[in-house]
Amino acid sequence: MPLPVSRTIGKVGATSGKPAKVQVLQSCSILNPLTEQEEEVLLDAVILAFAERGECIWRAGDPSEYMGIVGDGFVKMVKCSSNGQESAMELLGPGQCFGMMAAIEGRAFPLSALAATNCWYVKIPTHYFLTVYHSNNRLKDQIVRSIGPRLRRAHEMISRFSSGKVDQRIAAVLFILADSFGVQKEGAVEIQVPLTRQDLGEMAGTTTETSIRILSRWQKEGLLKTDNRFMTILNERELGRLLT
Repeated sequence: MPLPVSRTIGKVGATSGKPAKVQVLQSCSILNPLTEQEEEVLLDAVILAFAERGECIWRAGDPSEYMGIVGDGFVKMVKCSSNGQESAMELLGPGQCFGMMAAIEGRAFPLSALAATNCWYVKIPTHYFLTVYHSNNRLKDQIVRSIGPRLRRAHEMISRFSSGKVDQRIAAVLFILADSFGVQKEGAVEIQVPLTRQDLGEMAGTTTETSIRILSRWQKEGLLKTDNRFMTILNERELGRLLT
């Protein structure tokens, strides 16, 4: 059965993190080189959209008519095998873009984009983005510089998710998020995006109950701390042992 495709502003208030379009654009560091005029061009064209957890934003093979930037929540890029099994290739959160390279190259999307959690994102029509892209050399340079780190993170995610053990997959999600959104504080790493245990369970491909059980155990062992939906890795070395 095909997955439902996300709707433009499908449910206002369905998540407490509904952002403004300008906030989403300005949160994407790749777009920092935009001039005020170029930003206005994109703001006039972008569409704010909402996708429920598990919804398909686009399918592999769809034409790249637009690219996306996550505003609130998380999106995962997945590859589907011939037997329908999904393999997560990349996990993207607030301020991160997806589908950009396919849009620039004018090819179909190579991967499916799924909402890993309830999420808000903006859709930038490819035509408008390319108009800005071709006229701004600083933007081109910024995109090229972003490719290397992004490929490294995607490779790490693939390798870390190759294990079938649930605790390893949850640890992998935490380290992947820490790489993009983590801040070092007194020997610990605070992941500065709000996360629920359900969010982590969905991203790791397990149930909320299992996620709660594993995270509670790690808190008792002094590996992790949660505070108002923000998680802090207290002992990177010990938590990292799960991935070896």
